[in-house]
Amino acid sequence: MYLRYQLFDDQRDAMILVARIMILILYGYFGFTYVTDHGSFVSYLKTVNAPIPEFTAIVATIIEFFGGLALLFGFWTRPIAAIFVVYTIGTGIIGHAFWNSTNPADHHTLFVHFFKNVSIAGGFLFLCLLGPGKYSIDKR
Repeated sequence: MYLRYQLFDDQRDAMILVARIMILILYGYFGFTYVTDHGSFVSYLKTVNAPIPEFTAIVATIIEFFGGLALLFGFWTRPIAAIFVVYTIGTGIIGHAFWNSTNPADHHTLFVHFFKNVSIAGGFLFLCLLGPGKYSIDKR
């Protein structure tokens, strides 16, 4: 039973830190590109028919870059992770709308990306539940 239930108990906080880093690499990278090349991001949002692309770009930049940094450092972890759950599902709906695709290859690609977003949102749900661990500003 030790292996099944207690194997990683001693490394729990370190593993939560590694998980926070892993889940946020994507958001940190893209958030940085949204800050440094905002115009291209707005143009992309127009191609996927995002609502109010200029405003949506600002919201996405704040969430991905600044929210990502906050989560990385473990600051306001649970509420920000909850925001990321909603945000990640929303970006999947807007950016990976496989149900609108008639091309089989595009449909498959969008389908995979949409469900990757769903899976990432699941990771954020775990972060909401677990909290950031002791290696964080929140230290919980």
